[in-house]
Amino acid sequence: MSRGWKLFLLASLILGSLLRFCWVNDMEYKEDEEYNYTQSQKVGTTIGWPLIGMPSGVYIPNPGMSVWIFAVLAKLTGAKTPTELDHAVEGFALLGILMILPFAEWFVRRPERPIWFWAFALAMVNPFQVFYQRKLWPEPFLPFFTILMLMGWWRREKKGGAFVWGLIGAVLGQIHMSGFFFSAGFWLWTLAFGKKVHWRAWMLGTLLSLIPLLPWLKWVLTHPAGGTVASGIEEAMQLKFWVFWITDPLGLHLGNPLGLLRSQNTLERISEFARYPLVGRAPTYIVGAAHALVLGVGLVIYIPGIYRAFRKRKRLSRLVIGRGSDSAFAQNAGFWGFGILMTATTVVIRRYYMMVSFPLEFIFLIQMAYLFPDRAKKLLSVLWIAELVISLGFVWFIHVNQGSLEGDYGKAYHLIQPVIKPILH
Repeated sequence: MSRGWKLFLLASLILGSLLRFCWVNDMEYKEDEEYNYTQSQKVGTTIGWPLIGMPSGVYIPNPGMSVWIFAVLAKLTGAKTPTELDHAVEGFALLGILMILPFAEWFVRRPERPIWFWAFALAMVNPFQVFYQRKLWPEPFLPFFTILMLMGWWRREKKGGAFVWGLIGAVLGQIHMSGFFFSAGFWLWTLAFGKKVHWRAWMLGTLLSLIPLLPWLKWVLTHPAGGTVASGIEEAMQLKFWVFWITDPLGLHLGNPLGLLRSQNTLERISEFARYPLVGRAPTYIVGAAHALVLGVGLVIYIPGIYRAFRKRKRLSRLVIGRGSDSAFAQNAGFWGFGILMTATTVVIRRYYMMVSFPLEFIFLIQMAYLFPDRAKKLLSVLWIAELVISLGFVWFIHVNQGSLEGDYGKAYHLIQPVIKPILH
């Protein structure tokens, strides 16, 4: 790794850490966050280790491991308050992104390493990552385990690698159920197009990892969901998985938390965020300009990239499968394997489910940019700066407004802190 890369990645790490750790009292804190915090304090003290977690977005409860991770993290870090636990989760989320660097050095071919370094840099300042990794949700844990799974998958022809792939792949689904679809998509794609896989070791790792899942499976089988499972047929028709896949690395998705799309006067609400930062009371519209830059760079990367890919029709099947490169094969296992499975099963697809696919969405964007190597660095540098501005604008907007009452974010934690009941041990 060159000195220039080291300095750039260090700067990205410092800025990414500040974006996550600053103003922890502004954290989002509603029912889900309170549940995860209270469970982290009760498990192993006043209650046992639960076999069932809280209900998911499709109303089926998550496995117990979705709660265990908070309890283990709280015990390891000594977190006793919601803000202390939030800092611990943020730190673990950063560790997950940091895993890209040793992964790139140890597993990825040298010519492809810059793509993974860019994924690290963009993820550090990406608004999608910053927003969700400041929350007390299970999703911030996923990137760490996804990288572990990829490490095993990369060495799938060996016993140890295949075992780790199977073991961690099943763990992902127990932390959040999106992990089941991600792991299954990888398995199907590899089964269909992969070679030299040590399937016995993979099966052993998978079976061992499924042991703590058995009580959850029994519960699901004995509590039929009936009509309570949310359907995502409409979202499947909208190809929402791939819409998320393409837009997540660009960070154009703060509408729900800030209430930009639900206000009675949508244009006025969008304009309010675009005006930031304010100098006194005067708007600068720097955040608005950053959004325009991100949109422009995204179009410049994706449209020519897709055109070039389809123009070479003779290589299209090779391109779709991802033959010739583990980076491309992994990316396509996520893009097609995970995506088709999620869409075909018509489950509701929430944007935060996509965190399990980290960093493959970023790899997709960056590989598109590198189809035109002479301009890739410039485009990605502009994108990095623009996303940094949007993320800074977001945390500042939340701080100044003490949350976002018109959006999903709600009140900042420090406004509701007095009504939080203490945990009795």
